[in-house]
Amino acid sequence: MPIDTQHPEYQKYVPVWTRTRDAVKGGRAVKEKKHEYLPVPDNSSGDERKGTETIRYRQYIKRAVFTNFTGRTKNALVGAAFRKNPNYEIPEGVEYLLEDATGDGLSLIQVAKDELSNLLETGRSVLLVDYPPAPEGLTVEQVQMLDLRAAIIPYTAEAVINWKTDTIAGRKMLTLCVLAETYLEPEDEFGHESKTQYRVLRLRDDGYTQQLYRDDVAVSDEIYPRKADGSVWDEIPLAFIGAKNNDSTIDEAPLADIADVNMAHYRNSADYEESCFLTGQPSLFITHSLSPEQFREYNPQGIKLGSRAGHVLGETGGANLLQADPNNMVAEAMKAKEAAMIMIGARIITDRTGNETAEGARIRFASENSVLGDLVGNLSQGLTKAIEWVCEFMGAPAEDIEFQINDEFYDKSVDPQLIMSMVTLLDRSIIAEKDIFDRLKSAGVIDPERTLEEIQDERGVVNPLLGAVDA
Repeated sequence: MPIDTQHPEYQKYVPVWTRTRDAVKGGRAVKEKKHEYLPVPDNSSGDERKGTETIRYRQYIKRAVFTNFTGRTKNALVGAAFRKNPNYEIPEGVEYLLEDATGDGLSLIQVAKDELSNLLETGRSVLLVDYPPAPEGLTVEQVQMLDLRAAIIPYTAEAVINWKTDTIAGRKMLTLCVLAETYLEPEDEFGHESKTQYRVLRLRDDGYTQQLYRDDVAVSDEIYPRKADGSVWDEIPLAFIGAKNNDSTIDEAPLADIADVNMAHYRNSADYEESCFLTGQPSLFITHSLSPEQFREYNPQGIKLGSRAGHVLGETGGANLLQADPNNMVAEAMKAKEAAMIMIGARIITDRTGNETAEGARIRFASENSVLGDLVGNLSQGLTKAIEWVCEFMGAPAEDIEFQINDEFYDKSVDPQLIMSMVTLLDRSIIAEKDIFDRLKSAGVIDPERTLEEIQDERGVVNPLLGAVDA
């Protein structure tokens, strides 16, 4: 089979990913797809593509309003997760990840933000840890002079077109993965024509290999990436991150349901705006007993609406303004869809009146936060694993690694009585000083960048109970 063969699950989910991503991007992306999201009204020809070129359809789609509930929901959820910086411990030798994790200037925290967005939109994120190839025969000093560094390379769900797993020594392991990449045509210095190449990752009996293909032809040898100690990999250093768990199966996209309702809301909007345009303005109906010649004589400028002109219609003439009665059926349908989006998680579009306690908000959004909590937990686990692989490439100690994204999406209130109770428990040696420190830090009372050791050192300078003490 050809190199671009797609996994059956991939083919099933691509349309869902495309629709959700378009909804997140907003009205421009949605309207560019024309009839794919907004059917042609009363298309007697039966040819939808031909119908999209009619004047009526161009006006129909121009008047339609796409309100980006999906994109705003995504931004709110990402903002809730990153309202505080992640907690991390990065080993010596790979600290560069904090400034440049991808090899092109994207920091580790920026990677985390981007991948949380991808998880919300597609339910899947993929991280490949790779090391740039070095010419053979170089000494260790020469390699160090080249400043070659392992990088964490993110791939979208759409880029992972095929994969296979197998059970090896009791472990379910990834044995094949095909990644679609784009590259610029090198023949044109100033052009922007991009083409697709495929990076094939294989787990052979003797180790992990990589190979590049273009147009079904291999354009590179099958190479064996090696660890810092020169050994080959016995696994593919690629992490699948999902909405439910971190295996290779595809999970449902958390924002897909909101996107579907958002598209239906857009279609209702198109009908509503066209109805307002066609029937919203009053129409003038007149009757008169004049002959055509008399009518032109008495009304040389014709009939004009407004109070600045008078018209003669004869003895039995009359005029009436007719306007359609309001039809709220489409508007009610739009409101129903807005309520549906609120129910499935689009909380930022809620028009809330009255006061609500923070505890009430936490309870009301518990189900939504559990989904976001799963995403944050899975992403933290996947990034931690990727950092471990970077350490193996770079020869750094793969111990005490931590990268934990914030999972407290609301401010915790600081209850003075609780703090005093914790101090009492500390005096009785029931809890540790760090327990109080962590509680104050999570509530935002203590700067998240400060450590317990720093505070202990500063406290030694002036102590209200002991007086001045050397640090």
